[in-house]
Amino acid sequence: MKTALLLSIFFILLFSYSGAFAQVTTEPIFPNADKKVTIIYDASKGTAGLKDCGCDVYIHIGAVTESGESTTWSIVPFEWGTTDANAKMTKVEGQSNLYTFDLTPNTFFDNLNGLTIYRLGLVFRNGDGSREGKSSSGGDIFVDLSQGFQVVFTSPVSSAIALEEGDTYTFKVATTEGLADISLQLDGVQVANATGVQSLSYNYAATQAGLYKLVAEASNGSNQDSETVDIEVFAATPIAPLPPGNRLGINYLSDTEVLLALNAPGKKMVNVIGDFNDWARSSDYQMNRTPDGEIFWLIITGLTPKKEYIFQYLVDDEIRIGDPYADKTSDPDHDQEIISQGRYPGLKAYPTGKTQYQATYFQTGQDKYNWKNLTYEKPDPEELVIYELLVRDFDDRRSYAAVEERLDYLQELGVNAIELMPIGEFEGNLSWGYNPSFFFAPDKYYGTKNDLKSLIDAAHGKGMVIIMDMVLNHAFGQNPLVRLYNDGEFGSPTPENPWFNRNATHPFNVGYDFNHESSYTRAFVDSVNNYWLSEYKIDGFRFDLSKGFTQVVSGADVGKWSQYDASRIMIWKHIYDKIKVNHPDAYVILEHLADNTEEKELADYGMMFWGNMNFDFREMAKGQEKDFNWAYYKSRGWNEPNLVAYQESHDEERVMWESLNYGATSPINLKQLENAVNRNQLLTAFYFSIPGPKMIWQFGEFGYDQELNDDRLGIKPTKWQYLTNPQRERLFQLYQAMIKLKSEHQVFNNPDKTTLNLNGSLKSIILESEAMDVVLFGNFGLSSAGNVNLSFPKTGTWYNYFTGEELTVSSTTMKFTLRPSEFYLFTDKKLEKPTAGILQEDFVTAIPEKSIPDSAFKIYPVPTNGRLMIQLPIDMTGSNYRVIDMTGRVLFDGMTPAGDEILEIDVTNIQAGIYIFEAFDTKRVLFKRFIKN
Repeated sequence: MKTALLLSIFFILLFSYSGAFAQVTTEPIFPNADKKVTIIYDASKGTAGLKDCGCDVYIHIGAVTESGESTTWSIVPFEWGTTDANAKMTKVEGQSNLYTFDLTPNTFFDNLNGLTIYRLGLVFRNGDGSREGKSSSGGDIFVDLSQGFQVVFTSPVSSAIALEEGDTYTFKVATTEGLADISLQLDGVQVANATGVQSLSYNYAATQAGLYKLVAEASNGSNQDSETVDIEVFAATPIAPLPPGNRLGINYLSDTEVLLALNAPGKKMVNVIGDFNDWARSSDYQMNRTPDGEIFWLIITGLTPKKEYIFQYLVDDEIRIGDPYADKTSDPDHDQEIISQGRYPGLKAYPTGKTQYQATYFQTGQDKYNWKNLTYEKPDPEELVIYELLVRDFDDRRSYAAVEERLDYLQELGVNAIELMPIGEFEGNLSWGYNPSFFFAPDKYYGTKNDLKSLIDAAHGKGMVIIMDMVLNHAFGQNPLVRLYNDGEFGSPTPENPWFNRNATHPFNVGYDFNHESSYTRAFVDSVNNYWLSEYKIDGFRFDLSKGFTQVVSGADVGKWSQYDASRIMIWKHIYDKIKVNHPDAYVILEHLADNTEEKELADYGMMFWGNMNFDFREMAKGQEKDFNWAYYKSRGWNEPNLVAYQESHDEERVMWESLNYGATSPINLKQLENAVNRNQLLTAFYFSIPGPKMIWQFGEFGYDQELNDDRLGIKPTKWQYLTNPQRERLFQLYQAMIKLKSEHQVFNNPDKTTLNLNGSLKSIILESEAMDVVLFGNFGLSSAGNVNLSFPKTGTWYNYFTGEELTVSSTTMKFTLRPSEFYLFTDKKLEKPTAGILQEDFVTAIPEKSIPDSAFKIYPVPTNGRLMIQLPIDMTGSNYRVIDMTGRVLFDGMTPAGDEILEIDVTNIQAGIYIFEAFDTKRVLFKRFIKN
């Protein structure tokens, strides 16, 4: 209890002194390797992976025995993921997230060679290591150890500080061991001193611009030490209006000069640092501030045309950020990988040792990209067939150029739109892209900005529009607008941040949440959207997590978040209207998934919406029955065909994966690839026959079956080899055929009348228009449906689209027999038959042949020239039969004779080839192949 009481007193003193409790502190404040040190860890800080965990917390600790800035752990006493009692921390009584650990470094570590321990490396974890506590940036935490008697500046912590005329600043120094005589001298003149103390403060007034040195000296009789801080005092920030015609970000005035403008309300002073001034603060690069205190700006002259310069803004002498509007970044952690792999020709190395954190580029006199395809036809929204594509996983080369080289494949498939998952600069190199950092810069890992423009240009030349997945619900910690006003290195936004909420307003937020009611955020969002539509000639956006654009705080209440939100509607109408001012034909698609009354209002206003039907289609893929009429916009009461319903997207498990892993195995085995393909063909035929825009998630067209959640965000193999598999090629060809129907016949996009019958195992879609009527029947059950009545909208001649077979309909209902996954698509207009073989094996081998003794089921003679004799098992007599050619066309059908009578069929007049005889009832199907000479 005494220890807990002392610690509690220490914490109170620490809070009173610093105003905030750091993630890791020590007692004493300046620990020494030879003396006992208490490490105090606050699990609620940093990455907060152990916050309120209710678990034992263990320290993972290492000794750093190299001097300088080394972070290499040389001696590590504990093994990760073990519940070693010696590594267990002590929970502070009465404190939910505070833990302590005591050690004397020089005796704690097994330091056989007597190496000097300069600092301690720390990570905190639960017993098995599944939860971690790290620094705010996700890295290790380090505690420096004092090396004997030292005098140290505790404020500032760096060796240099910049101030503005009129500023005051309190310098603080302390000794690492005991009491001493301390003095401070400013340019050789003593300004403060004290004897027998451990710390000393000095209140400095910056009265005149210039360079100054403040030296701290300390002596305890036997030891003495000194420390220096360089002070640079700048003239007061000049006040001047932003020159007309300029905007926030980088403005190119000529081939040799640029104007930089940064929105930083409430900040006092900003300097530009970069290649052009060797990253040094200078009064020549102190930015002007507009009279309203909103914008800092500076004109830089004397630049070399076409030369790339890396730069940052140094804000109030402590925050280093790149330009939020820059189109190229320089990254201290990830650019070297891009350079070593040759992914971005001529990429400059990050200026290591000159600065820290992400920087950005400008370049005067750039050669403009020469667009070749500026006139192309854009599909109406309901005509869209969108191919959602992740550059990282679409091709093993993971580049814009690699995607461009595969555009012929997408053109062959027939899609007319490509939706690129986020390609704006994100944190790291390999990502889905939903962790954005710079909103105007294409990610360099995929190639140059001209590589991206070339991809977009080439797609337009092949008749495909480009839709960009845009992430404006949130940003991550490297984003300069976050870092301008945040807690520490990569902490949460402070209440003063004009763009971001300190805490997210909704339950599914990641990163830091934009405040979309803020005028600052609105202006930023509008500029981002207009930039990509103008500069990169993209054709529209799919907005990620659009339901998050709200300030109606729902916390963890998912239901409240999904309710009708008038504020959110207003925000989205503003964004939509702003886009349409300069780009009236741009597509605006929202990942909203909110209350239908809200989606209907916005859809009728002109916006399009993702419609997630994955669950229903996955259920049907494994043999369940589902009514999926919610995939049709009129079923939702909408007036406009603005519903992008989909079977799959990047967020859900694959439909084919569901069939192969969880499909029914009786009476038909959907886990067998051939049967799974049949099932997915059925689903796809119905999916494309529901009017409205469509979307394919990459590789769904050949039945991609890699599990999503085995490594949700990890790289997935491409599986291009699947296209050499005849079964998967059948699925690809069916996609082609259905997309071709949709692209060539408006009845699939906006019919005069749509009749959906999607409940039960036997489903149908009827589309009627002046130009053509369509009827689709399909059996979603697991057993045959024999002699069922199927409806046609009118009598007359109909055509089986896949076989070309003519059907005379004399009554609006006709009897059909459909086996599991079998479907018919009829049109009242004769169309060109698609590629032969799409359904070649479909309903021949959909149900495996039962083992029947040869004496019970015979077909002879084989081969035959004219008469075919069939003997059936006694329990199959009186059943239905038919003879089918290898395209699926029915040549003969009827009823088999009862009893043991032999069925005889005259095949004299059919062409030579391979045919299939089938006998079927409601329980099973028997078939045999035969040859006609």
